[in-house]
Amino acid sequence: MKQNSRKYFLYLSATTANLLAFTCGIAYGWSSPAIPKMNGSIDPNDLHLTYPINSSEESWIVSLLSIGAIIGPIFAGKLADKLGRKKTLIVLVCPILAAFLMMAFAKTVIEFYFARFIMGLDVGSVFMILPMYLVEIAEDHNRGTLGCLMGVFLSLGTLFAYLTGPYLSVQNFCLVCTVPMLIFLPLFSVWNPESPQYLAARNNPEQLKTCLSKLRNQPVEAVEKEIVSMTHMIQELNRNKGGIKELFSARNLRKGLIISVVLISLQQFSGINAVLSYMQTIFSATQSELSPEISSLVVAIIQVCVTLLTSVLVDRVGRKVLLLTSLTGSAISLIALATYFFLLDNHFNVSALSWLPVLSLVVFIISYNLGLASVPWAVIAEIFPPNVKSLALTLTTVVCFIGASIITLYFPSMVSFFGMASSFWIFGGV
Repeated sequence: MKQNSRKYFLYLSATTANLLAFTCGIAYGWSSPAIPKMNGSIDPNDLHLTYPINSSEESWIVSLLSIGAIIGPIFAGKLADKLGRKKTLIVLVCPILAAFLMMAFAKTVIEFYFARFIMGLDVGSVFMILPMYLVEIAEDHNRGTLGCLMGVFLSLGTLFAYLTGPYLSVQNFCLVCTVPMLIFLPLFSVWNPESPQYLAARNNPEQLKTCLSKLRNQPVEAVEKEIVSMTHMIQELNRNKGGIKELFSARNLRKGLIISVVLISLQQFSGINAVLSYMQTIFSATQSELSPEISSLVVAIIQVCVTLLTSVLVDRVGRKVLLLTSLTGSAISLIALATYFFLLDNHFNVSALSWLPVLSLVVFIISYNLGLASVPWAVIAEIFPPNVKSLALTLTTVVCFIGASIITLYFPSMVSFFGMASSFWIFGGV
């Protein structure tokens, strides 16, 4: 109990930092309640724009977030190494705040395209820098928990979007989405310290002592051993600076990169972003007794609960067990959902199975968030040494958002060409 009570500053620092992850969750969940309003399927008199958007325009609005996220990490790593993790995260708030304000007052679909792309640049950068910051402020015994905390806040952000979006106009919804960022800026700027590893790399011993003393909630004398160990590690790594050549030529680093890319590819091509971005649209295509808004909300609440459970289990059960369990449950639930749509498309009477779409997506969200949502990011941040961590995170984050942009851009076309059933069979097959 005494040890846990000493960690309050560390956990509060991680919580404050994760308000940015919360914002990223909102960005991804935003389209689920907003798109049906903008295309006129809910209320033709409340379109936000002067005309209803078509399927091509809605797929671009959704996918430009992920397309922008491909580019963001390329520059974010260098910025984090130059300015520091803390200052970089503060800088990243401004564009996404401007993007939500732009969408609130947008008059044309082109403005939405631009805003979503700018938002994506920030989201991709946050996905790279935030796990790095969380892992670097953590201790060995809670590194997995703090790494998975990002997944919890992403889920909370999505829940926030599903909870508020259906009941607000698009303009008011966009304005409400700026509130977490306005809370983040003063709290994170004043409360959170810089990453101790960054301070050690910058050879700033006084700030490093103060930083670690605050994070560990112990006097400076009690963290001297960790300071010496960290400083020695940074010095060794500076003598062996890593680059793209080392990442691909060194066997251990190459293996780590393969593991990272495979994990992220499985994560994205499971179809998670198609499910989250088009949740209400998917439920509208079913004959469920629950409304699409309520069904989406149920799924989002369960998502939050499971990500919280994962953050507790990850350091106790292990990464591999959670991932295998997650993959198995995701496959079974997606195949069940595909079967429902197959029966529906072939004019079978599915009234007795009206519960199956909601149950399938609930099981999918539970399974996905049990491992696939958070564990890959925790693993990627852990398996690379600091001299190549920034580069490795950049490459895997780019792969992540290439997958996300492909799925979100082409999901409406997949459904149109293959049908809902075949689309979800493909995701289940992955």
